[in-house]
Order: sequence, then structure tokens, then C-alpha cells
Amino acid sequence: MFGLLLPHELLLVLGCGFIVGGLSGIFGVGGSFLLVPILHVVLGIPIEIAVGSTACQVLGPSTAALLARGVTRMQLRIPLIITGGIIMGVLLGTLILSEAGKIGDVQIDDRNVDASELLVLSTYLVMLLGIGSFSLYEVRRQLTNRPVTRGALAKIVIPPVDTFSELGVGTLSIPVLALFGFVTGVTAGMLGISGALLLIPGLVYLLDIRSRKAILASLIVVWITSFLATISHAWHEHVDLALTISLMFGGTIGARIGSDLSNKLQSRSLRSGIGWLSLFAAGLVLFQLYQLLK
Repeated sequence: MFGLLLPHELLLVLGCGFIVGGLSGIFGVGGSFLLVPILHVVLGIPIEIAVGSTACQVLGPSTAALLARGVTRMQLRIPLIITGGIIMGVLLGTLILSEAGKIGDVQIDDRNVDASELLVLSTYLVMLLGIGSFSLYEVRRQLTNRPVTRGALAKIVIPPVDTFSELGVGTLSIPVLALFGFVTGVTAGMLGISGALLLIPGLVYLLDIRSRKAILASLIVVWITSFLATISHAWHEHVDLALTISLMFGGTIGARIGSDLSNKLQSRSLRSGIGWLSLFAAGLVLFQLYQLLK
């Protein structure tokens, strides 16, 4: 375990939780993609503990954000189908992280590098650069009246199928939704993220769901994924209780405020914000990779 936090570290963690919780409420992302790099790079918390504790703390902000928005029973259908795939994906992702931790150090150019840290940071960097760049590219295309083609997964029809009018989409394949959830779950379990950073672009661009409805669906999946990831990471002893409670306290307050602000923003602003946040987090990860390999 990481141990007790010093007073200045506690204030920093509470502040990080509040800011990331606010971002969770505004953009519908869990905020883990920002917290893990900050905890690891700034506070020096071991990568496994940063991943596991962050996965747990997402429960607070996501619960607050959902209570602020309100959810109907019909709006649960797509999130629950996606969660079916996420359950298996999260278990596989946390197992991969645990096995990487058992490997210990690997040699790269005569340097001993921690295998789990290298795996997590490298995956983070690729994911954040891809999502951030694509989000900003899509916003720019829309401004010039050349929108990116959407709905690639929506065009794949594998029975059984169903109609999801509550989210403004037509007929979708249930197996495709479950497979999409599985891929998201593997990433969420391995990186300690809630999965929203992948879910929102996937729902918007691959399934052609409007941004606001995608954010609501994402928040539902975030809550379920965080609950499952908490159990799995606790089982592998990747959770620091003091760190988690501090993050959750600040994050819950921030998420409530962020949810109120989200209703006042345009969809284009939401997508642009996610893009810039992703690139900022990628910069933190790139710096830590440089420190690890130099």
C-alpha cells in the first residue's frame, strides 16, 4: 500500500479529485485518464496503486453526476448491453496488469524498466493521442461543413438486433454492442480508467449517437465499470484506501457542479474539451515515459 498521505499531498489529492470530478460531470468521462498520470508523475505513487485507487474513486463522481441528470429505465438498455461485454473485458484487463507486475523489470538498452509501468504508460500514450487528435480533427471538419462519416458499427447487422429510439438511433446489433463493450473493458481494467474516454467517441462516431445522449449512456456504463473494477483491483491489492477516499470526496463535489455546467454547453464545445484534455494527459504520460527510459 502507498501509506498515509502527508498534509500537502492530501490537499493536492483533494484538489485533483475536485477538478477531475468536475470534468467528469461536464464531459461524461470518469477522469481517470487524467488522475493516473497526475498521481504517478506528480506524487510518485506506484502505477498499480494509482490505477487501482483511481478506478475505485470514480464511483463517487459518477454517482453524483447520474443523480444530477436523472435516468429512465429505457435509457438503461444500451449501457446494460455494453456492460455485458465490459464485465469480461475488465477481468481480463486487470489480469493482464497483474501478470505484468509479476514479470518485474525488463531490460531495454541495458536499462531495467518496470514491465507494468511501461505497459500502462505506452498504452495510455497511444490511446490519448489517438482520441485527442481525432476529437479536434472532427470538430475542425464540422466547422468547415465537412463532417466526419459516422455510424460504422451501426451498419454491421449481426442478429439479434433491436431498436433504441430513446437514444436517437435506429436498429443496432446486440453482439456488436457487447464486443464494443469487451474491448472497452479490457482497456478500462488494464489502465484503471472508467472507459468513458473510449465510450463517448465510440458511441458518437461508431454508433452515431448524439453527444448529450452519449454522455448519459457513458455515465451509466462508467458507474457499472467502476464498481466491477473496484472489486477486481481490490482482489489484486491495488487499492489504497486513504488515497481513494480523498479522491472520492473531492470528486463527488466537483461532479455535481460539473453536471450543472454541462447542460449549458454546446455539443461541439464538449467534444473539443475532451480532445484538449486528452492531449494534455498525453503530454504528462510522454514526460513520464521519457523519465522512465532515459
